[in-house]
Formats: sequence, C-alpha cells, structure tokens
Amino acid sequence: MLVTKSVAELCALLIDELHGELPSRIFAILLSKGRSTLPQLAQYTSMTPRQLRHGLAVLQQHNLLFYHVDSGAEFAAYEANADHAYNLARTGKILEMIDSSFGAPAKDVMQSLLLSGQTRISDLVAAYQVKIEHANKAAAAIGDDHDFGAETNGVNGDLHPAKKAGALVKSTAHLNSIICRLVEAELIDVVHTKTFESHQDVLKTVEKEVMDKHFPAGIKGNKAKIELQERIAEGLRKVRGESKSLKRKLEQNGTAAKRRKLFAGIGMANGVHEEDMDPALDPRQVIRVNYEKCLVDLRNRRLVHFATDMLGDTTAYVYGVLLKLLTRDLPRCRPDAVMDAGEEAKEESEKGPGPVTTEQILDSLKTSVDLSLGIGKAERRLVSSTAAEKIELYPPKKKVLIEEAEVDGEASADEEESDNNNNSSEESDYESDYKAPATNGTNGVNGTNGAKVKFDESAAPKERRLDRPTQLRQHLLILSESTQRFVRHCGPNEWTVDFTPLMNSLRETELDSVIERTAGRQGLRLVRILRAKGKLDEKALPNVALMRKPELQQKMMEMQTAGFVHVQEVPRDLKADVKKSFFLWFCDVDRSLDRLLDTSYQTMVHCIQVLEALRQKERDVLETTKRSDVRGREKDTMRKEYYERYSRFLECERKLFAQVMRVDDLVSVLRDF
Repeated sequence: MLVTKSVAELCALLIDELHGELPSRIFAILLSKGRSTLPQLAQYTSMTPRQLRHGLAVLQQHNLLFYHVDSGAEFAAYEANADHAYNLARTGKILEMIDSSFGAPAKDVMQSLLLSGQTRISDLVAAYQVKIEHANKAAAAIGDDHDFGAETNGVNGDLHPAKKAGALVKSTAHLNSIICRLVEAELIDVVHTKTFESHQDVLKTVEKEVMDKHFPAGIKGNKAKIELQERIAEGLRKVRGESKSLKRKLEQNGTAAKRRKLFAGIGMANGVHEEDMDPALDPRQVIRVNYEKCLVDLRNRRLVHFATDMLGDTTAYVYGVLLKLLTRDLPRCRPDAVMDAGEEAKEESEKGPGPVTTEQILDSLKTSVDLSLGIGKAERRLVSSTAAEKIELYPPKKKVLIEEAEVDGEASADEEESDNNNNSSEESDYESDYKAPATNGTNGVNGTNGAKVKFDESAAPKERRLDRPTQLRQHLLILSESTQRFVRHCGPNEWTVDFTPLMNSLRETELDSVIERTAGRQGLRLVRILRAKGKLDEKALPNVALMRKPELQQKMMEMQTAGFVHVQEVPRDLKADVKKSFFLWFCDVDRSLDRLLDTSYQTMVHCIQVLEALRQKERDVLETTKRSDVRGREKDTMRKEYYERYSRFLECERKLFAQVMRVDDLVSVLRDF
C-alpha cells in the first residue's frame, strides 16, 4: 500500500477513533519516520519507555505494526502496518457481511475479535462464559419478577436492554461451532511467528533460506533464475499456509456442510445437538480476523450490487451464488506477483479461478427463488443456440469499454476480404439454427431481426414452461452476454468470472459517474471521445465534438482543473514557441483514478475531523450522557434543550459515518478489489 500524506493522516485518525491518542501518535511517527526502534521512538515522540510499551502493545495486539529483530541487535525494529490500519474503516461492513452470511451469533463473535484483536481461544471462551452466566442470571431474575408480579427496573415498564436481548451465543459448544464455521470460511486465521513480520522481511528470509539450501555456489543461467523464483514462491506459499493450519485440521474431520448432513441423519435420533458435531478446538490456539478473505466477500457483494443495477434482482441473486461458489477457496482479491510465480501458477492465473458447473449452482439456489423472473420469453426457433453456446477457454486480453471510432475512408482489400469472411461465417453459424419469420416490413417488437421477446405471461404457454435448470442457464447466459461480461462460459455447463477486466470495467464506471457529477453529461461525452480517439489537437477537437470553440475550451479547462483530462505541448521546431506549438488534449485513465483515490482519502479525513470538532462543541452534553444514571435513559433524565442537542449530534454523527462508508466503497473499487 502506497502511504501518502492523506493515507497517513487517515490511518492515524482511525486509530485515534478506536484505540485512543497514545497508539495513534506512535503510529503516525512510524509512518513518517519509517522503521524505528524503541530508543528512536522515545526520541521522536518525547514519551517515556513505559508509555511507548503500552502504545506498542495495543498496536501489536490489533496487528497494526510489524516488528523485526536482527541478529545481534539489542532492540526490535517496529514498522507501521498501514493496510490493517485502513481496514478499521471497514469494521461495520465486515460485521454486516458476517450477519447476512452466518447470522447474528457469528457477528457477535466477529465483533469481539475485532475489538480485542488477536486472541487466544481459551480467553475468548472465558469471556463468553461470563456473558452466558450473566445472561442466564438476568433471565432467571426476570422470570422470578414475573412470578411474583414485581415491577420491572426500567422506565414505564421497559426492561434493561441487556435483559431484553439475552445472550446470542448460548453455550461454549455453540461458540466452538461458530469459530469452526468462520475458520473453514477462512475469515479467521491462526497467528504464527511470521504474522508479525512484514512482507519484505518474510521475502528476504525465504530468499536467504533458498540460496543457502539450493544455490550455495550462486546462480548461473536463466534456468537457475527461474528455479530460484519458483522455490521462493513455494517458500512464501508455505509461510502463508501456516495460518491455515487450523482449517486443515478441521477438514480432516469433514467440512461443516458434511457434518450438518450427518447431524440431520443421526443427530436428532441420538439426541445430539448440532453444535456438538464440531470438533473441539485447541484452547491455546491464537486467532485473528483475516482481512484479505473479508475483502473477497466484500468484493462479491459489490459485484452483486453492480449486477443488480444492470440486470435485475433475480439474475444478480444467481450471480451472487456463482461468486460464492467460485471464491470459496480464493484467498485474496489480487494475485501476488512473487508468490504466484511459476508456470503452473501463471497458467492458472490466465485461465482464472476454477470453473463452477450449472449443477453446483442449481444445488446452492434456494428453492423459494422464482427463476422465471427477469428473463424474456422468446420462441425457441427465434434463439440462436450456436451463438448462445459459444465457449471461451481464456479471458480477453484487453477489455475495451468504449468502441473505437471507425476510420474514415475506404478500407483496404485485405480488410474487406477479412470482413466478408467473418460476416459469411457468422451468417452461416447463425442461420444454421435460426430462421427469421416474415415481419411485413417491420423489425419485430424489439427491432432486431423480427425476434419478438415478450414478457407477457399469457403468451406462448408452451415456450414459457421451462424447467428450472433451463431457466438458470438463461440467467447465466444473460450474465455472460452482457456488456460488462460478468461471467465467462468456459466449458460445457461450466462458468467462471474474469475479475481483472470486470473490475477495470467497474472502475471506469465509477470514474464516469464522478465525471458526470462534476462536469455534467457534456464533460463525460468529451472524455469518452478522447478515450476513443486518443490525443487530439485543440483545433480538431471542436469539429469532432460538434461544439463551439469557446464552450469547449471552458469545459476542457474545468475538467483539466479536476484532473480528468490533460494537455501536452508539442513544438513545431527546435525553437520552442507557444504560438507555433501543437496542444494535444488526452485522457489518462490511470492518472485520473489515482487523483480520485487521493481525493477520496482527503474526503474521509475531512469527515472524521468534522466529527471531532462536533464532539468538542457538544462536549458538555456528551459528558452528561456518560453518567451511569443517564446512560440508556437520555430522553427521560436530560433537559429538553440538552436532549435536542444530543439528538442533533447523533444525527450528524450518523451522516458523517455514512459518508465515510460510501467513500470507502469507492476506495475499495479503485485500490483493493
């Protein structure tokens, strides 16, 4: 992660928001000064060693820093982990994703891990035992009060919130089952010795081990260099695989799905609860949240929302099931250049993630979902099965979002011949199983070759009665034939997703929406012209854009200030003269995305700063709400003007955090997904 000034300020503010000022100051110094030892931090921060140890312990507990001890060194060197610091802004999204996928008890366990950092399983079980005992005592007290007809402790007959809700985790066996499910989903990792070292330190250690063991005499020739890269990649994969040791132990006893099937068969008959089917975990094991896998699931949710906007709810639901099956064993969003080296890894990355069959998707679909919704009803003879069954083994090399404009003038003989051959082959493939009916001079309802696509349920009853697998295939074909290419048909009844071109499409879609909000539809049209044409002279641009020169210059200057377009001066001769130079307008998508990303960081920083200013302004009201006799009963115990100020603050706080979450959606698309 490239740590700029905006990123450093944002990470420090996020740590200050969740963990306090002391760890935030230490983290900001580590970002600005780089890797530092304890005496160096004492010199930079003017803190005592006791304060530094407390702050470093908090940062290390939440995996917000790395440390490395060189041989013979007296002190360990600490380094900031900016990636995990920024992930603090995604805590709410991760909990929401866990709640929708695994339920409220799993969300509660994940929230405890996010708050406590890396935790020993025995400590987590002990904390939940206290919660469960407290909830049982509260429930027993409430039952006794009802038996004797006593009044409740709340105001107007309301119970205390802790007594109302009860414990989400019912027992230690239930907690063990939740942790097993999260570990099998790779959302929880095991902490090992290399967890606290940065990627650069791990890479250097693996390189040294490989050189000492396999190349003691040095590297000679290209073949030895390739072998060195493959062995380094193998060593890095082995280090990363240490965090999956608990998952491998659980898989030796069968996955959670297999255990649930076993429970459905014999569990109820023998009086065994479902939680007791999971193996007991080692209480000495230390676990933490795996943010990389959480980002994979968040990317799936973002792509499902994208498909919902483009294709509808039912097709997007099918797409979500496909993504869940496809990314079940995908450890991270973006491949690692060093770790994925080697011929086999390159071939796998070129083909994309492993395909998913239609039967697997059909088995994972809910039976309550009506797959007949969201697809058109056309007669079978009007559909080209040859075009629909087209199979692409490899992803496209380059995703073209905007079609290039046709070149004016006559085509060459070679181009005409190739075009004629392509057209004839397409017509032969298309007409082999498709015959357009007579339309009496019209082009049909939808205007293409007389093929009438109807959504009326009363029309064509025989063609409408499709079985569920056929309806599922129609949704998958809609996804594969869309402009965004959500899915690739990679084999007979096999489907996969090319994440790289798809995310590039989503990034440019986000950029286009920002350009439209900033410069209007006219500005977006000019940017698309520059993408299609490349660099254009300022004298030729008005003719291409069909705009008057003053209006065009004003709009281009506005977009240049915003960073969406750029201009290049090309002198006519060796002597630079402004009057005799060409000025070429062009659009650099990567540069625009980088500027948009930096602007997003600055927006998030501004939101958190505004929130802190509001807290200072309403400090007297917020201190009142922290009192034990006021907390939870603000409306009844506070004066009216104070409660109104408190309500306005809560509303502003909610809006600011919502804005941070929306901006984080954009940052995730531009940087992480």
